[in-house]
Amino acid sequence: MTTWINRAYNKVWIKNITNKLGYDATEIEALKLEASGREYYRLHLNNKESLVLCYLDPALGSHKKFVRLSEFLQRENIPSPKIISHDLEIGVTVQQDLGDEALIDIDMSKEASLDVLDDAISILPKLQQAMIPQLSSLDSSLLSNQMDMMKEFFLDRFLKISLESELDDLRDEALEKLEDQPWMNCHFDFERRNLHYNKDKQLCIIDFQDLTHGPIGIDLAGIFIDHYYPIHKKEILNKLDLYNKISNLDVSSLDTYEWLRWGGIQRGMRILGTLPYIYFNSGRSYRLKDLPQILDNFIEILPNHYASLKSELRNNVKPEMVSRINQL
Repeated sequence: MTTWINRAYNKVWIKNITNKLGYDATEIEALKLEASGREYYRLHLNNKESLVLCYLDPALGSHKKFVRLSEFLQRENIPSPKIISHDLEIGVTVQQDLGDEALIDIDMSKEASLDVLDDAISILPKLQQAMIPQLSSLDSSLLSNQMDMMKEFFLDRFLKISLESELDDLRDEALEKLEDQPWMNCHFDFERRNLHYNKDKQLCIIDFQDLTHGPIGIDLAGIFIDHYYPIHKKEILNKLDLYNKISNLDVSSLDTYEWLRWGGIQRGMRILGTLPYIYFNSGRSYRLKDLPQILDNFIEILPNHYASLKSELRNNVKPEMVSRINQL
């Protein structure tokens, strides 16, 4: 069933798109609302083709970086949707429509191996090693603040549980381990929901507006430590051999796994805090259902010297979290 846009600025959008592209949008289909506040719509045109419009309230952010990065990725032949037109003043980009087939749609629980990730493993080194000008870099302060969101929003506010000292120790060790990793281009959200197949069955990267310079382990964690299925370390190690070969990294898969582990710890703490934060600030609870698997995978990758923290998270935090989610 098609969902029609019902907003005061609807006519402004349609008029702007029509003027720029020379097409009339006969139908507008709401696609998704992102945690960032970006809204996506499919524009069905008179010629039976379609495009995707992204709207971001200019008060919340700008498409400027996204447009600049898109132009670069196109020049470097890194598969990604081409931007057809944009109007930064009203917060609109119009992009190539990749269709509805995404890597996230594959039921990983029914897959015999992680071979479905091979295309993603092939794309990631190209993105990581590309010479992208004017790219900002992550710093320890930002990484630390993001990890603290787990304590503030997930534990303190959402569950009303305190684990302050143990999480502080974990955060501090994570910062040290991340600093010691190779740093390169970092999508910062390189997960299956942001990898879509185009009409030629080529896997493409989307939502790359947060691309920055950061630790190698964060994007590795994004694709291997999934929000929706359990971790299988042996299979991950096999695929990291492939990643190392494509990336020309002269290290073992165990070395790469350690980079992934600490990238996953930073990413896990950040996301465990971010989803309740979104709930508290916008009332959107649809992603809270992902928290149990995210927490399970987070516990799984914690080093053995955090045994007491793992036990606390598994035996006390998780039951309270499930109960809290069921009450919503």
